[in-house]
Amino acid sequence: MSGTEAVIHIDVEGELQKIIQQLNSLPDQIAAPNILRNALNSTARKVRKQMVTDVKDEYAIKNTKALRDTAQGGPKVLTASSANLSAAIRSRGPMQDIMSFMTRPNTKTGAARAKILSSGSLKLLEMDDLKAFVTRFASGHTAIVQRKGTSRLPVKKLLSPAVPHMLGSEAVRTQAEQLTYETLHAEIDKRIAKVLGRA
Repeated sequence: MSGTEAVIHIDVEGELQKIIQQLNSLPDQIAAPNILRNALNSTARKVRKQMVTDVKDEYAIKNTKALRDTAQGGPKVLTASSANLSAAIRSRGPMQDIMSFMTRPNTKTGAARAKILSSGSLKLLEMDDLKAFVTRFASGHTAIVQRKGTSRLPVKKLLSPAVPHMLGSEAVRTQAEQLTYETLHAEIDKRIAKVLGRA
């Protein structure tokens, strides 16, 4: 998966050799690259779907549309081809507005609150006695902002982790890696069985 520096390595040559060893005849063995390509692509699609589910479990994100929108960082599968036996899950996107997560607006005396991790709690958004608050911009966009100083203006919009960052978190990445190896071998076995007429 690129965009977050998380990469799951598959020994393509090793997997090809294992496939060839399980196929009896030369015509069947010629199908080995196609078996591996299709297994890689199917695995990548399943892992992408599971990673999105894992992000929803790990993070208190309300704007789940961002996890499907590639412009916002939603993961995209780059499929393997006959010429390139390598599949990837890529995620590139901007930081999210903090209101994409679980938030509570400010009160007359207290700052706005936000919760990023599902396991966390709503935390006050306050730094150097500058309390975050909800505002509506002239464009109509509503956001949680914080003043940059003691003056009324300027303000800065508060942001939170980008989708690639969430996908690359240790918890999500570890589960993706485990699922990749399990799924790839199951997908290969299924396709070998079909070639050999056992399915």
